[in-house]
Amino acid sequence: MHIDFWQLLASIAGIAFTFGFIDQIRVTYKTRNVHGLSMMQWLVFFAASAIFTAYYIHLEQWLMVVISIFGTLCCLMIVSMIIKYKEA
Repeated sequence: MHIDFWQLLASIAGIAFTFGFIDQIRVTYKTRNVHGLSMMQWLVFFAASAIFTAYYIHLEQWLMVVISIFGTLCCLMIVSMIIKYKEA
């Protein structure tokens, strides 16, 4: 598998973007506070991540596929916490 400069740069950007999701998951899980989170924003992030996953599968860029799947799952976790903790 050959990764050129632009694929490497996109991979670094994707990883950096996704790490922001991890901290949001941690904080939300710890505090159970979802009042400042926008459901619409996280649904858009979820949809965009899922579409990027499909796009990278089409391009056969497997590193980006893995990053995008992880990002999609992170967004889904946050959406799930918004639903769960908003009722609590």
